[in-house]
Amino acid sequence: MTHYKPYPFTALIGQEMMKLGLILNAINPKIGGILIKGMKGSAKSTAVRALSDLLPDIKTIKDCKFNCNPDDPKESCHVCQEKIRTDSFTDQDIVYKKMQVINLPINSTEDRVVGTIDIKKALTQGIKSLEPGILATANRNILYIDEINLLADNVADILLDSAAMGINVIEREGISLHHPSHFILIGTMNPEEGNLRPQLLDRFGLSTTIERIADIKQRVKIMKYSAAYREDPEKFHAQFDTLQKKLQKQIIHGRSILHLTEISDNLLALIAQICIHFKTDGHRADITIAETAKTLAAYKNRLKVLPQDIKIATKLAITHRLHRLPFEDDTFDEDFVDRLIKEFQEKGDSTQLEEEEPDSAQSEEPEIKNEPEAESEPEAESESEPEAVSESEEELLQNSEHNVTENSSPDFSQIITPDQVFGVNYDIQSPQILHQKRIRKMLKVSGSKITHPTADRKGKYVGGVSSQQINLPTSTDISLTETLNSAAMNPENREFIKNGNKLVIKDENIHTKKRIGKSSHLIIFCVDASASMGVENQMASVKGAIYRILQNNYINRDKVCLIIFRKEKAEIILPPTRSVDLAYKLLHEIPTGGTTPLAAGIIEAFKVIDEEKRKKTGFIPLLVLITDARANVFFRDALSDVLYLAEKLAADEIETLVIDTEHSEVPLQLCKDFSELANAAYYHLSDLTVSQLEFILQEQGLLKVPV
Repeated sequence: MTHYKPYPFTALIGQEMMKLGLILNAINPKIGGILIKGMKGSAKSTAVRALSDLLPDIKTIKDCKFNCNPDDPKESCHVCQEKIRTDSFTDQDIVYKKMQVINLPINSTEDRVVGTIDIKKALTQGIKSLEPGILATANRNILYIDEINLLADNVADILLDSAAMGINVIEREGISLHHPSHFILIGTMNPEEGNLRPQLLDRFGLSTTIERIADIKQRVKIMKYSAAYREDPEKFHAQFDTLQKKLQKQIIHGRSILHLTEISDNLLALIAQICIHFKTDGHRADITIAETAKTLAAYKNRLKVLPQDIKIATKLAITHRLHRLPFEDDTFDEDFVDRLIKEFQEKGDSTQLEEEEPDSAQSEEPEIKNEPEAESEPEAESESEPEAVSESEEELLQNSEHNVTENSSPDFSQIITPDQVFGVNYDIQSPQILHQKRIRKMLKVSGSKITHPTADRKGKYVGGVSSQQINLPTSTDISLTETLNSAAMNPENREFIKNGNKLVIKDENIHTKKRIGKSSHLIIFCVDASASMGVENQMASVKGAIYRILQNNYINRDKVCLIIFRKEKAEIILPPTRSVDLAYKLLHEIPTGGTTPLAAGIIEAFKVIDEEKRKKTGFIPLLVLITDARANVFFRDALSDVLYLAEKLAADEIETLVIDTEHSEVPLQLCKDFSELANAAYYHLSDLTVSQLEFILQEQGLLKVPV
């Protein structure tokens, strides 16, 4: 069997800042990990897995499930702490393990991450034994989460606690223990799929955004390398073996001299001045920049931090901590940092900026021969192309392109308050209708907003319930404590135990874990874009509301969809998304005018809802219908079509919010009848404005009420 070889790290083309961030974390885990943002197909995951081949060995205690450090009791579990305290282990008890990249799937359950009881041993042997989780394996390794922005909230909270304390506390089935949990957190995400919670975002020491490669020669080389690796991974990896070993030695050497690197008080003051200018929250940015700068110096085989190290470290550590509007790029004022460095040098500090030779670890690339024509390629081509982790720091900064378009972001500075809204009419009971409907059955966990029992194993364990009571199979997600208690209460079992027999567990004794989770909404705006509406102001109001919801989606974790109906059909303008950037791109221009196919719009909304249910995402659909209900395109009859669909919404228990914009002298009040049949919340607006729409959404809990 051929041993799997990851894609060589030194074969990665471009993305110098990303590669530098990964290397610095491999040298110094105290930096706190890195978040890599980029579009699909940009080799984010490939780069992280490639890092595993470069990671150095760590000293551990033999047979310990937590990779405990024999030289530091603070990085050891209860058992190993006792061994260290009594000095009761020998050289045979010390082993060296290679650091690993531990993958945490986004659908991981809380028990799988934290650890739980070994149910098999408990039921067959009566022993309460711990089954370690992913955090145990990740201790002193790298914990990698792909699509981290889609991670369930309860699992993300566990990671936050463990990362902050360096300890994972396990309390399960009457057992309470803890073990060290020091790991380098590496996350990758596609910004189009939604934002990351600020609490989790700040836990990353560094962040970088994948740059689009526009150089034809580099893109050709990427294709060649990819084809060669797929054809023969072993052969391809062997061609980069020299560069891999050279870079690995550089990482190990950087680790060995890291504790000797020094940073002057003046440079620390420079860091503080930078963080004050950019108004970063707390002090994590200051600490991270200082730690990263020292690591960068060690990586460059220096014992003193230079001002240029501060500039590179600032770019890596501060971009994801800046306060910015939704559509602004991840950029910072490099000119300001340059001015500070220039002033610093003019003061005559003993630490001067020096020119450095480019790294030699990857100064030469092997020639990849995956086809006969490859032999005739001119070698001069490689000299003109950027090499992996071989450019100077100044070149790294120059290669990062940021194109910020002025006035490209809508103004979110003004938030409407309810007492500023006029002209909103609704029934007294309307605001309470949706709240009354939000008593949930068992659902999948998908958000952070609406609490309900869960239908999967992602929710928080809050107790046990008899499997027979809820008609669940007896083999899934067993609650050990309740199961054993139920069996022990059986008089026959008590007699068996007195006679030395094992506890007998019957089917009726089996209890399943009761879990509570949270979900969020899929808010479907179904908007009338016909000529009978004041479409220009209306569309501006709807777009403003969508932007506002997505701006706050790190709080509510809602998804948003926009359907418009006009002429003879309905059209999905914005597919379900949590990405404010994608919404801004797709909602730039919306077609309007024509007739009113109201039924077609509602039917299209049903299709979106059915697709969401089919995928079992766990998001709760909420339909926001904005129309004057003057339909003139229908299937059978304009009135009967709409009322039939209203009854179907009620039958399917779809949360619906109707905003009636009818302003005729002879009102039909069809929206009113529709809302009553659909059991929907009803509002009437003579003129739809952003302020009025935001007030309604705030009242329904879909927007955060300003403090």
